[in-house]
Amino acid sequence: MRGKRQKGGGQMKTLKRYLWVGALAFGLLFIVLGTLFMVIGLDAKDMIRTALADENVTASADAVEYGVPAGVVVTDVKTAEAQAEVIKKHSFDRYGRYADMDRDDPNREAYLKGLTLRNSLNMAVMGFGVADLAIGIGAVIVLMGVRTLAFVAPVLYITIAKEEEEEPTAKTGVVTPAPAV
Repeated sequence: MRGKRQKGGGQMKTLKRYLWVGALAFGLLFIVLGTLFMVIGLDAKDMIRTALADENVTASADAVEYGVPAGVVVTDVKTAEAQAEVIKKHSFDRYGRYADMDRDDPNREAYLKGLTLRNSLNMAVMGFGVADLAIGIGAVIVLMGVRTLAFVAPVLYITIAKEEEEEPTAKTGVVTPAPAV
């Protein structure tokens, strides 16, 4: 029974001795995962931007009220939000609200087309937001990895090394006298 305890103690000592390597591995894992999040977020933004450009939606003259010059192609958050607001304003001014329309209203189809385009633009805005969130989370994860590599792994290494230096004196039974007061 006593031999098993010593063997287990040796395994724990080995595990403790190389704990800093685990911290190093976690730090590198965080950096890789964070970088992956940022790359995926940037790729998503590029994909949304390309899809918007392919649709060739241009900002109308009324978009100037929302800070976007007329005639520019909608390819980013600002232009998509502005054009969605313009479509909403035109729809409400011309047709009122959808809930107030009769089922047989001839303008219902035009209203629904505007609503579809407005929703698509709002989805693009939301997609940009989610992509920005992924990029931000990725940056935080990378910083966690850098922190682990820069601080946790070295502190563990130094602490364990100091403990191992002090252990031989404890095993020999040599007691260091306390300083005189």
